[in-house]
Formats: sequence, structure tokens, C-alpha cells
Amino acid sequence: MTITNPLRVRARSGEPAVGPQLVLIGALAAILTVGAVFHQTMSGDALLPGLSTLFFIMAAVVALIAWQRPIPARHFSYWDAAGILTVIGIGMAAAVEPEQIVRLVAGADRSR
Repeated sequence: MTITNPLRVRARSGEPAVGPQLVLIGALAAILTVGAVFHQTMSGDALLPGLSTLFFIMAAVVALIAWQRPIPARHFSYWDAAGILTVIGIGMAAAVEPEQIVRLVAGADRSR
């Protein structure tokens, strides 16, 4: 198998990379802020699916960063941060009840 993006080490082997941790904390803080702001304005049926989708979007953005800035595997990397955001998004999506989606879609059809 060929490597399309060779590993370019950005940090010395002894020092841990801080960038991925900051990106993960920033993404979690941004999603928490969006959730707190929209908690009052969005319906309860739309909030959880919306936040789950936001977790997947943030995970995709962090994965793009990971693709551009590889870090040695023994440190916490951007790939790890994207994986954590994805797992949280999957957990939130699993918590959505099917009836919530039905009410959300039925409400969208009535507004047309």
C-alpha cells in the first residue's frame, strides 16, 4: 500500500502535541455554547438531532485538520480528537427517539 500523505513529524518525540487537545476542547466548548444558546429557541425534538449533527460536522473538520497535520501515533492526535467527537455524536444520535424525528419531519411538512 502506498502512502499518499507521508508522516511529517511536527513535534519532537519527547514533547506531547498540545494542538489536538486544544482543538478538542474548543470543539466541545463551541458545541456546548450552541446547545446552550439554542436550548431556549429550538424545540426539544430538534435540539438533540441538531447537536448530534453538529458533532459529526466538527468531527469532519477535525479529521480534515488531521489529514493536513499528521502527528506521531504515540501522542494524542487530531485523529483521536475526531474519533472522540464522532463517538459522542453517535451516542447522541442513538439517544434520539424515532418519535422525535417523526414529529420533526411532520412539523416540517405542515409548514409548507
